Amino acid sequence: MSAVGPIVILLLLVALLVGVLMVGVATGRIGDGIELPERPRRTRRARRSQDLR
Repeated sequence: MSAVGPIVILLLLVALLVGVLMVGVATGRIGDGIELPERPRRTRRARRSQDLR
């Protein structure tokens, strides 16, 4: 058996581990998580019939 098989399996396991860690950080399970910056709130204008023309 060549060494290519075990190396591929090892790389797949490492990729899976990195993916699980990234999801854990993004959802906040690990560390503080990722927070989106605050977006300024725009005031909504009342829709008038003139705007729909």
